[in-house]
Amino acid sequence: MLLPAVIATPQNRRPPGLIRDTDTAEGKEDAEAVKPKEYNPVEAEKNLQVGNYYLKGKNYDAAIMRYLEALEYQPDFVKAFDALARAYEKNKQFDKAADVCRDFLRKNPDSPKAEDFKSLLKRLEKK
Repeated sequence: MLLPAVIATPQNRRPPGLIRDTDTAEGKEDAEAVKPKEYNPVEAEKNLQVGNYYLKGKNYDAAIMRYLEALEYQPDFVKAFDALARAYEKNKQFDKAADVCRDFLRKNPDSPKAEDFKSLLKRLEKK
């Protein structure tokens, strides 16, 4: 059975609808409306792995975004801090890499990895 084709004419054409809220589209969304991500180590690990894939492919911006997202899901994720600092370093964003190291050391001064971050920070500060 053949169905009749609907031809868009001025009589049956719908006006375009609003796809997004203007404030959201313009980046003026309310800070309270943006909810932090719920703690989820599985999602954090997935983002870390995808970030590692991008890092190997030298897509540093994509890797950085994934590592940042991993830290949203798990703010104490040492591997994500380390990977993020190294991705910033490879992307020649030495100040941001140093900031990641400082942030880690401020949040985790007694971590077994603190010495690694201190040495990375010293190296970054020389660049």
